Amino acid sequence: MFASALVTQLSDRLYQHKQLAAEMYRQRQHPFVYFRQHTQIITEVLTMLWQEFFAGQQLCLLAIGGFGRGEMYPYSDMDMAIVSKNVIDDDLQQQIAAFVQILWDMRLQPAPKVGTIEELCESARQDLTGDSALLESRFLCGQRQLAAEFIHQLDLQRDVAAFIEGKILEQWQRYAKASGEASLLEANVKTTQGGLRDIHTLLWLAKVQGLPPQIHELMKKAILNRTEARLLLSCQKQLARIRIELHLTAKRAEDRLIFDLQTQVAQNLGYVDDATSRASEKLMHDFYRALKGVKQLSGILVPMLRDRVYAALPRVVVELDQHYYQVGNMLAVHDLELFWQKPEHIFTILRIAQKHSDITGLAPKTLRAWWAAAHQLVDEAFYQHPVNRKCFADFFRHGNGLTHLLRFINLYGVLGRYLPAWGKIVGLLQHDLIHIYPVDDHILMVVRNMRRLAMEQHSHELPFASTLMHTFAHKHILYMAALFHDIAKGRGGNHAQKGVPDAQRFAEDHFLNAEESDLLAWLVEQHLLMSMTAQKEDIQDPEVVARFSKQVKTVERLTALYLLTVADIRGTNPKIWNSWKASLLERLYKAALHHLSGKQSNRQTAILDRRQQAMHELSQYHISEAQQRELWHILGQAYFARHEWQDILWHLSKIINYEQQAQAHSQLLPDTDTLKVMVYMPNRPKLFTELASVFSEAGMNILTARAYITEHNFILDTFILQFPPGLNTGDYLAIQNKTELALNQFVNGHLPMPTNNPASLSRRSRHMPIAPRISIDEEDNTGWYNLHIITANRRFLLANIAAVLSELNISIRFAKIMTLDERVEDSFLVYAPQLADTQQQLRLKNALLDQLLL
Repeated sequence: MFASALVTQLSDRLYQHKQLAAEMYRQRQHPFVYFRQHTQIITEVLTMLWQEFFAGQQLCLLAIGGFGRGEMYPYSDMDMAIVSKNVIDDDLQQQIAAFVQILWDMRLQPAPKVGTIEELCESARQDLTGDSALLESRFLCGQRQLAAEFIHQLDLQRDVAAFIEGKILEQWQRYAKASGEASLLEANVKTTQGGLRDIHTLLWLAKVQGLPPQIHELMKKAILNRTEARLLLSCQKQLARIRIELHLTAKRAEDRLIFDLQTQVAQNLGYVDDATSRASEKLMHDFYRALKGVKQLSGILVPMLRDRVYAALPRVVVELDQHYYQVGNMLAVHDLELFWQKPEHIFTILRIAQKHSDITGLAPKTLRAWWAAAHQLVDEAFYQHPVNRKCFADFFRHGNGLTHLLRFINLYGVLGRYLPAWGKIVGLLQHDLIHIYPVDDHILMVVRNMRRLAMEQHSHELPFASTLMHTFAHKHILYMAALFHDIAKGRGGNHAQKGVPDAQRFAEDHFLNAEESDLLAWLVEQHLLMSMTAQKEDIQDPEVVARFSKQVKTVERLTALYLLTVADIRGTNPKIWNSWKASLLERLYKAALHHLSGKQSNRQTAILDRRQQAMHELSQYHISEAQQRELWHILGQAYFARHEWQDILWHLSKIINYEQQAQAHSQLLPDTDTLKVMVYMPNRPKLFTELASVFSEAGMNILTARAYITEHNFILDTFILQFPPGLNTGDYLAIQNKTELALNQFVNGHLPMPTNNPASLSRRSRHMPIAPRISIDEEDNTGWYNLHIITANRRFLLANIAAVLSELNISIRFAKIMTLDERVEDSFLVYAPQLADTQQQLRLKNALLDQLLL
């Protein structure tokens, strides 16, 4: 049929030209030039092959999809359609298969649609994605008249309104599917919200109604104005550059900005590290800015293009006042010059929208006029106008729709123009292995969480917090505190303290009274206090609660801080919030409330109360006073200082009459994903290390560990373990039984120990390394120290740390394990008199660093 030499010749030519196009791109980084060169060589090769295979036959070849619009990335699929005038018989089918196979052999990644006009049209009717690709049809070779007939038939059968509605629905489904941590940290340049697919969608909505699918042509048709066209072209160019470079760097069709590629892609695109940020951070910042630009324009153009064809609902117009009217669920202005003539209406229109729950947005032309005016007029003079400041404060006092409003004005850059401090955190990334959102998105998520606490329909999510929120008098202060709590991120130093002047100025400028101003400033400054206390200190200790309560001072502050803390943690990373953290914060709140209500207790009082409660319970089980005295002697005086009475009762119910018997028990904690475990057995070196390994081997995450050594040298250790993620509550009992069985085998010496080899770090931790931090603080009591460790998380980490402490003869008495996704902040109360020697402290730090840096 044809000589294999031709295939070899074409393959070599294709490879050389693709390499040349890639080299030229790397030198000049002009994505549209690259597309033209890449598409041209593929078209030439296809045309020559087509002539060898199908010359004179009743067939045609069309480029469709990205190939059809001339947007071929280095490793993209080559979408094409082979259209036959007649039904394809077996011989022709084999011929087409051979043609496609050669394309595969040439590494062209063909994605063919094959059939008659009727068959392909029917396929398009059934598949919106396929119809979208066929909308891009471009004739390549074969029977030109057949191609024209096919395209004409597609146009005749296509329901334009249904196509537009389908693409808009498809877009929202894509957004929903792309939500979550992976899509934020390793975003897909093509499919993420604001990505290349959104630009394609805009052009499809234009082309399906007969408009030219080119940005500059849409400007000529007055669909885009000059400013919008420049912005959309700039965003398209930036996203295309990144996607081309991703393919070239990965040497495959990789559309995700995965951690392993971010640094190399950034360097190839010309970004360099400097004293303030890494090349990859600069790349991601520009990437998010491009996404934002596309989202801004989509908000205007998608409804505008839809409305040119049809209205989704019967057009119902309601006059609101002399300036505004409502059309459907959109708010519109009579005079598009209003915002220029009376700039206060830049905020007035938002206040009106906020007060009408059935309004979902601004009508396209109104949005375009509003955005243009806001971009020019929202400045210091606009800020200084008291009407505007009062209106902005009213957004928070009203509350309803606040999250949507703030996200809207942030998207269109108005929030950063009104509050310049906000402009500095837009798109600011946080490479701390905790936060998955840029700072501005995180803050708005915290506002959203605070609003949900105030909404009756969301009360089931966090009933205790919601009840407090419903009765809190100054909800608007909580919303403002959420907005300002991280406003000073990126400035270096303590962002909580540096944010206070911003909050104070805002309070003064926005007519808050002295009480409200003080509360706002205090919340911004202390917004980390409750989470640090609950997650790093022993909140069973009355002195810890007293110290925390002394800083809080009032019940109002306590309630406000609790609500802000809950909203903040939930808005940081979905993996960080869990039922155990919820219970910790709730327990600390209730303990501090008890203290602030005048029901104070010191450590000695608490010890006596716990011992009396234990004696009363044991008496109910007819345990003699002699047995009780013997048990108190075994447990030691410190036992009641280190344990809450609920744990004491649980321990005693298991130990009594079995004081010399090794044992392990567990109980599911209600309404949480956690398991409480007690281990009672003869003490020996490295025992805590071995227990940590048992739990790690079972996939359990240690949240809290309380180690205790009795007077007869048994350990009585209590752990709070978190079940592995992704389980149903029905699985917990089976895992509990399995864990308890393993523990009892261990305490009786029948369970072999794992190797505890340090596990490798995650890709995210390797890409965003954090320097381990170790601090050692002396306690008031001689020989006791607090050891604090911050480092990247990995499997067996706690076991490896415990092994170092055991080797240096350092005894762990209490451990607070704070796992924040891929970062840990662990605190250990240890007994080690030798640490009074600074050389011993240095030895400990070096030994720990050797483990943490593996």
